[in-house]
Amino acid sequence: MYSALVSLIRFIVRGLLSLLVIASILAGGRYLLEQGRALRASNADIAALTDAGASVAAGREALLAMAQRRALLAQQDSLADIDRRLAQLDQQLAAPRETPLENSMLLRGVDTLAAHYQDRLRREAARQEQAYLQRLRAYLVALSGRQAALAGLAQLQARHRDAYAQYTQRKTEKERLSAFQRLRMETGLLPGARLAALQQGLESAAAASNAAEAAVRAQQQAIERVGAPLARPDFVPDLRALDALDHELAARLAQARSSAGANPVARVLAPVGQALPLALLVLLSSLAAHLLVKLLFYYVLAPLAGRRPPIRLEAPPKPVARVRAAASAVSQTIRLESGQELLLLPDYLQSSSTASIKDTRWLLDWRCPWTSLIAGMVMLTRVRTARPDDAIVVSSNADPLSELALIEVPAGAALVFQPRAMVGIVHHAATPLNIERRWQLLSAHAWLTLQLRYLIFRGPVTLIARGTRGVRVEPAGTGRLISQAATLGFSSQLAYATARSAAFIPYYLNKTPLLDDRFEGEGVYIYAETPHAGRRRGGFVGRGLEGLADALLKVFGI
Repeated sequence: MYSALVSLIRFIVRGLLSLLVIASILAGGRYLLEQGRALRASNADIAALTDAGASVAAGREALLAMAQRRALLAQQDSLADIDRRLAQLDQQLAAPRETPLENSMLLRGVDTLAAHYQDRLRREAARQEQAYLQRLRAYLVALSGRQAALAGLAQLQARHRDAYAQYTQRKTEKERLSAFQRLRMETGLLPGARLAALQQGLESAAAASNAAEAAVRAQQQAIERVGAPLARPDFVPDLRALDALDHELAARLAQARSSAGANPVARVLAPVGQALPLALLVLLSSLAAHLLVKLLFYYVLAPLAGRRPPIRLEAPPKPVARVRAAASAVSQTIRLESGQELLLLPDYLQSSSTASIKDTRWLLDWRCPWTSLIAGMVMLTRVRTARPDDAIVVSSNADPLSELALIEVPAGAALVFQPRAMVGIVHHAATPLNIERRWQLLSAHAWLTLQLRYLIFRGPVTLIARGTRGVRVEPAGTGRLISQAATLGFSSQLAYATARSAAFIPYYLNKTPLLDDRFEGEGVYIYAETPHAGRRRGGFVGRGLEGLADALLKVFGI
């Protein structure tokens, strides 16, 4: 009942956590999607406004130059021609805008926006031309005589009345609107088609009324100066209205850029986009450097080291004492002779006689404290027996794939061995362990493999070696190759060298090491059958630290 309740609670908690994670992912994805759409809209606004600004800048000078040419030609025209042109301009300005633009930054496209501002630019140029033609007409009317001037004044006053009446009518229509509708018209926020048409008509009527009033005043002033010499008016463009159009475009563009810059997606993508070329360059440089280093080691350093003389730590004794070893197994049975003792890691002692004597030995060899400490040969269990037939069974209590091998090094023999692969040792209690340290600082093989120090165990002694899925002991003979990662030890009189691995591609892809160990001579070499089985697959930092630790241990032969 308790187990079922715990399982139910775990299932419910796991389901709730999964639901929370899924909801968070969906909410985050929706938020990013909305921000991405807003960023695309802001970028479209920026592109449209930039294009419209370039179009306005290019069309401004062209329209001013055209208006200047028309003004010069109009000075040669008659009153009838000027009136016809004024009528055309009145009709042009009274017509609705070709491209009405909603008051929104989500613009409807580059072409529409550019056409909108070009239309406004043409209207402003037409207004300035209209004002000049009205001044020019007043000048010509004044020259035609007072009667003609008075007749013209009457016409202008009638035109002004009509224009003012239209303005009054539009203003009355506006005043009939509600306060909210008038606010929409005046601010331009969501004006709607009818309100926009009314506001446009009101602006056009006001412009026409003001122009007619200005014409009346100009005509009155001209009549007052009848008889006096008059100066012909010149066309002087009003740049303030055109500058206001440029300022509006600049303000909209600044707003669009500010909206794009404040977008969370843009805040992330902008630095990434700026750093991406440099990051790509760094990545390509690292790949190229990695390839060059691999090529250097494979085609230059490894062949040079292979041609160097092998390492021979000791001359072969005569006669050669042979190192013997039985096949590795999950457990081994040890029977101590008189005067012998077993030094063993505590978790490898499986069974022993009740008559055996056990105590603790803190270090494998007090003359090599750091080596014993780093190799893990500390706090060893020391076992002694009074009867030779007492069996001691040693086996791993934690690793089901670990196998042990008993390597007997007789008197007169010596074995180079790495203490990290030891779990125990059998030796005579009255004789201290004989472990020698040999440095090889002048050997290319030592530097290329980063194994500068070798530990030599001299007999008589029996080493208990461990290896995943087994430990093998084979004679070197005329020459044998073995992976460096698998090598555990070899007879000290063997010729030890390195040989380049067979293929470059597996080495470049880290499938095989650069070098293999090569042994030759009368003696044995020892290796683990599965050297990497116990390695944990950590992260990048974990693998880097593990690799550094292995390199340091290898330097000191541990």
